[in-house]
Amino acid sequence: MTLGHLNPILCALDTVALPEALAWARAVKPYVGGLKIGLEFFNANGPQGVRAVADLGLPVFADLKLHDIPNTVAKAVESLGPLPIQMLTLHTAGGRP
Repeated sequence: MTLGHLNPILCALDTVALPEALAWARAVKPYVGGLKIGLEFFNANGPQGVRAVADLGLPVFADLKLHDIPNTVAKAVESLGPLPIQMLTLHTAGGRP
């Protein structure tokens, strides 16, 4: 999946209920360029929830706002690597790894 021609509008799936998130995502799929999941969704549904959202065929923005000491943030990002996430938020104020 490429982000080159991405519709700049993302839909925030701000719920912890996977069925509700998927229903919202299906409803807006023709109109948006991606789907945003937050920390609450990720904590409630884990990698399986991310994969379920990604299976709908739109880019996934994981708005997890990772912020900790550099090594912890680096390891967290590394652990997210296998997931179908195209965008991720993290805070860099913790310093360099």
